[in-house]
Amino acid sequence: MAGGLAAVLACIGVGAAGAKDRVDSFAGSCSVQGTDTFTPPATDTVQPLSVDYLASGACSGTLDGRSVSNAPVTLHSVARHVNGSCPYAQTTQPGTGAITFADGTTIRYTFQFTSVATEVSFTMQGQRSGSASAHATFLTQRTTPGVALECAGDGASKVPMDLSLITNTPLVSDRR
Repeated sequence: MAGGLAAVLACIGVGAAGAKDRVDSFAGSCSVQGTDTFTPPATDTVQPLSVDYLASGACSGTLDGRSVSNAPVTLHSVARHVNGSCPYAQTTQPGTGAITFADGTTIRYTFQFTSVATEVSFTMQGQRSGSASAHATFLTQRTTPGVALECAGDGASKVPMDLSLITNTPLVSDRR
């Protein structure tokens, strides 16, 4: 009886995710420039932090099966569970993020990172499937010498960061 019910539900489109699911995917590379906001401000002492990164830039590759080249994007990532300081930081639980293309297509992902000094290494997982690797740096043309002084003092709350990512396999997420 249970097998018969499953067959009936499958025929009318109810049940496990399948080909009718609406998803978005991206395979390729992106380069973005933005600002990390640290709460509380990052100091030279390791402490629990939240990190919010908002950036803009461009991606090239394949978006939902069509070729894109230098397509404008915004990237927004939030990590609420970070054990961090200015010289070192690491996520203790995955953060969430999204790459939004100009046409509204949004690729959602989770991520983890480790940073040492000015360099950050990321691993990203698509909401449904896929993975990407990313590298970021706090040593940008927008970074002022004042950041080091802030870290040594009351803390740095906003720090410029440039990020580049490349997919290992297409990042896939649910379409809204």
